[in-house]
Amino acid sequence: MGEKRAIRRTTVPHTVDSVCQELHNLGITAGDTVILHSALGQTGWVCGGGIAIIKAFQQALTKEGNLVMATQSSNVSDPAKWRNSAVPKEWWPTIYEEMPAYDPDETPTFFMGVIPETFRKMPGVLRSSHPKYSFCAWGKSAAFITEKHALNFGFGEQSPLGRLYELGAKIVLMGVDHNKNTSLHLAEHRAKTLRIQEEKSPVFVNGVKIWREYDELAHNSEAFIEIGRQYEKEIAHQPTTLAGAPTKIFDMCSLIDYATEFISG
Repeated sequence: MGEKRAIRRTTVPHTVDSVCQELHNLGITAGDTVILHSALGQTGWVCGGGIAIIKAFQQALTKEGNLVMATQSSNVSDPAKWRNSAVPKEWWPTIYEEMPAYDPDETPTFFMGVIPETFRKMPGVLRSSHPKYSFCAWGKSAAFITEKHALNFGFGEQSPLGRLYELGAKIVLMGVDHNKNTSLHLAEHRAKTLRIQEEKSPVFVNGVKIWREYDELAHNSEAFIEIGRQYEKEIAHQPTTLAGAPTKIFDMCSLIDYATEFISG
């Protein structure tokens, strides 16, 4: 049904070249650094699907730029903390014993969508080491973006988000809203208003699986809708479309600075 709807709302097929041209028209140019959040189901009919979208961004940015996506595996975590899809408590011992440790090459994304899951497996794409909040990057600065991802505070300064801020990245929300805008978690860290909680995930240490504990903020991505709406209102943002999907493009530094003040109150 999803593909049928996409065909019905498309007059001319979207292709790698056409989406690349759209990106250039929207101000995305060679050498830019972009963090993309996407929902393929919101686009029109794309010849090649998610791979075509990725290749269009790569073509627009060139290897002198960088394409980044959140590739979270939030299920690789403590079942005692699960709220959505909570499991019976009597299952916990089995999960602690049997859950595979995070492996950047093997661990799939979890509810992140077709495009990030496709991207993480493509040639030249590097993935960071955080078991729950990893990011993937392709391009000139991919290693700089993904290396040394701290276990504590996976969306903080020592994360790919911190590196993206340094690089002056652009945020592209293609078919999604600000509640999917992972970059705003960096503003939560800078605001220093959220409580800290303990989490744990299975990781490999010297080839042996262990459950490693780490500190994380009690994130609240649902608050991001209001933050985004206020930012768009005050900064005179103009929504657009990309491959038929409603799309918003932001300067990351500007949005993070604004959101940090907003959250700080």
